[in-house]
Order: sequence, then C-alpha cells, then structure tokens
Amino acid sequence: MSVVVLTKVGLIVSIAGIAAITYNLTPKAEPIFTTEEITSIKKFWSEPNRHVVSFLPNSDTSGPYQARLTPEGSTWLLKYFKAKGSGGKISPTQDPSPNSERQKVWDAWIDSEYNWDEWQATIRSWDLNQRATGLRLTDPLPPTGTRPQQPTAIPADLKQLAGEPPKFVEAVTPRLFKTTFPDFIHSAPDNTKVRRKFAYYRFREGIMDVGTPIRPQLEKLAPLFERAGVDESKLRIFSAVSSLEGGFDSINTYDTGYVSVGFIQFASLSGGSGSLGQVMLDMKKETPDDFENNFRRFGLDVTNKGELVAVKLDTGEIKIGAEANAEIINNRRYASTFVRAGKLSESFKLAQIRVAMDQYYPAEDSITVTLNGVSQTGKIKDFIQTEAGLATFMDRKVNTGKYGDLNNILENMAADYGLTSLKECAKLEYQITRAMIWRKDYCSPDYALTKPRDLGLTKSRGGGGRNNRGNPPPAAH
Repeated sequence: MSVVVLTKVGLIVSIAGIAAITYNLTPKAEPIFTTEEITSIKKFWSEPNRHVVSFLPNSDTSGPYQARLTPEGSTWLLKYFKAKGSGGKISPTQDPSPNSERQKVWDAWIDSEYNWDEWQATIRSWDLNQRATGLRLTDPLPPTGTRPQQPTAIPADLKQLAGEPPKFVEAVTPRLFKTTFPDFIHSAPDNTKVRRKFAYYRFREGIMDVGTPIRPQLEKLAPLFERAGVDESKLRIFSAVSSLEGGFDSINTYDTGYVSVGFIQFASLSGGSGSLGQVMLDMKKETPDDFENNFRRFGLDVTNKGELVAVKLDTGEIKIGAEANAEIINNRRYASTFVRAGKLSESFKLAQIRVAMDQYYPAEDSITVTLNGVSQTGKIKDFIQTEAGLATFMDRKVNTGKYGDLNNILENMAADYGLTSLKECAKLEYQITRAMIWRKDYCSPDYALTKPRDLGLTKSRGGGGRNNRGNPPPAAH
C-alpha cells in the first residue's frame, strides 16, 4: 500500500518497508549573473588598455609622493567631535566650535598635532620624491606657512575622552586610473585630497569626480526634470542643493557614504544599499534594457531589495550589499561605470530625479510638534514656502538624513511669538530658515531663489505676535 501526500515543501511518497522519499519542488532561484554572463564581463574588462593604472602627471619630475589625511586620523576626529558634545551630525564643511575653555585647549593641541604630522609627511614626501626621481627638488614649505613645533604630550583628559590619536597625515602615492569604454573614457586618482581635519574620510582606495554641475545647465535640463514631474521652481531648488553634491555623473567612493553617485550624491552607505540602491532599482524596473546596457553587461546589478551587486572580476564571485561596496571601491572600473551612465544614460538621470523627489524633497514631509501644549501634525510646506527655505531643509535631509533640532526650534519660536499652529509658523519662515542653515546659506544673493522675508515680529508674552508697527503680521511670501 502506498500513501501519496502533497505538501508545501514537496511530494512525499510513503511505501511500506521503504524509507520515505522527498522530492523538493521549490523552484531554484535564478542566479544574478549566469556563468556565460560572468565570462563575457571578465572578457570585456580584460581587454588590453581597458583599465590602465599610472602615477599622477608630472610624477617623473616632481615625484609620486604627496601628504594626505589618513582614514584612521579622520575617524578619530569624528569620534572626538562627537565625544565633546558637538551634537548630532558634524558638518562636513567646517569644524565644530569649542563649547568650553577646556575644549579650546583640546582643539589647540589637536591643531598642533595635526600641523606637526602634516609637516612630517610633507618632509617625508619630499625626501622620497628626490629618491624616486634622482633630482634635487625645491625645499618644501610648511603647509601652514610657518614651521610647526613638535607638540607636547596629549592632555590626559583629552586622551581619556577620545584615546591617543593615530597619525593624522601620511606620505602616500596617489595613482591615476584610466578606464576606456567603447564610447567613453574616464580618469580619476585615488588617495583623494580632502580639507584639513575632514571627519568623514575613510578609504584610501576611493576616488572622486565632481561631474558636470547642474546649475549652468538649468534651461537645457528643464525638459528632463519636467518628464520626472519636477517643475521649474523645484528644479531651481535641486540645482542649488546639487551645487554641494555634484552632477548626474559625479562619483565619490572615499567617505562614509561608501559609494555616492549623482547630483544628490545618492549613497550606498555601509550596508551597500541606501538611496543609491533605490536609484538603481528604479532604473532597472522602469528601463530594464537601458539598465542592462549601462550596468549589468559591465558587472553591476541590484537586488529586488535595493542591494548593490558586483562581480568580483578576478574570481567571478557575486558580491552583494556591503561586499559589493568593497568591490566597487577597490575596483575603480566600477566607479567609472557609474560616471559613464551619469554622462550618457537619460534613463539613469531620470531615475536619479525620481528618487530625489521621493526621498529628499522636503515639502510633503510630515512633522509632529507640541505648540502651546497641544500636539499637532502637519507638513513642512505648511510653514516653509519659499525656494530658499525648502533648499535649506533639503540640504539638511540630503546631508544628514534628518532635520536636526527642528522640533525644538519650532516649539521655542512658537512659544516666544505666541503662535499656536504650524500654519502660523509660516510668519517665522525667515527665522526658522536661518536657524536651520546647514552647509550653505541659500538666502544669499549667490542663489536665484525666492527667499523668506523678515516680517519684523517682536516677541509677545501674550501670544499673537505683532510686527514692529503694532499691526498683525502679513502672510509670508
């Protein structure tokens, strides 16, 4: 006698005296890349002169060595900035100010140590360059203009707070990577030169290309943005914020964003997905043929979860997520692949715009605050209505992923001026925008954006803020 049982995991046939046999009917997952595809990808990249590595121009006469910030030193600086209570995200464009007299002492010691390390790395680079070229090179000048003194030992309380710092600056040999596609050539160096005491530098192997700025191309790009649902006003906002990020064809693989691409610097972050994964996924779903032509045929893909995928060219292994990050950072061919797509692919540009609208445009974002003891929920557009104001909020969101102390700012200002609703807070758009400035002041004349006006309100203990002429304030423009 036999019993046949159909289950979710397969077909089980039971026969007396014979062990049960299970046939697994679960369909086998399709590989991300087939063996044939991997062979084709490896063949493409192995062709002569496809990817050439050299030293920087003039290295034969000036030498290949240069002084650069170390990733370890940069990591220590971020740890210190956070430990001393700078609060939240540290601006990438400036060092946080000291909050006490003791912190001034710590900052001064760090400056002294940094200057010394930079000078030692400069001297070492000069010495190594003379040996490499066999030439007598001009004596180096101190980067700070004056020769620094060797610093004293680290203050005990600073060491307890952040630990002994590593070398902040070292002598390195930046290399130039040239990648040649049939229709595009891209070159970029590693060991990216960043500003002094930059807190987000992480990968020596990383490269940077700022790409083609959007602001000079507004008229030309307007139809493209319109196709993605972006009107002229939003385009001006995007253009202003992108001036700190790059163009459609920009790339950055040296900092804490891991792989950052495009006009808003869509980042893969440590998990190898992030907003960049969403851009890739959007393009793959909307224009699969273009995605194949611009990414898959070169060895890059994205999972249905938005995780980056990269073929490891020396072994043919498939790397996903965080491992794909590492492959893209170390294999500069892939960085150039992103640049090529940003330069040549309209579909990739449209995907960037759609994801930027979905993830970073702030007007429709919800916020819940307590005003005059009452919790209420509204949207950013209820009280931020000018282009400069929205650009300020977008800058925060793009660079930090959040709006910092916005709730406290709104609650304190509403209490000071006697306002009881988010819509009323539109009267204070100028003050709110000033308080939210992050990397750039979009109210400055440098940006052709509509700007909030200072309505001249005075603080009122009794509420219902008045302007300085004793009249009710007009609506914000």
